[in-house]
Amino acid sequence: MKIISHRGNIKSVNSKMENHPDYIDQAISYGVDVEIDLRIKNGRLFLGHDYAQYEVDDNWLLDRVDQLWVHCK
Repeated sequence: MKIISHRGNIKSVNSKMENHPDYIDQAISYGVDVEIDLRIKNGRLFLGHDYAQYEVDDNWLLDRVDQLWVHCK
């Protein structure tokens, strides 16, 4: 069985931190996988549920590829 955090949330919903790269890393450090919302805007990668919020690069994704479940928006 895998435990998958929703946008980095572990204990409760923190809508101000959801999809933030640091929040995702914190969840991964607890040993869980994380579902993220990934967007492409103007050829750049962003995390964010409703809009492109936090820019990330290919290396950020590749460094965490085994712990991420990607919801492409």
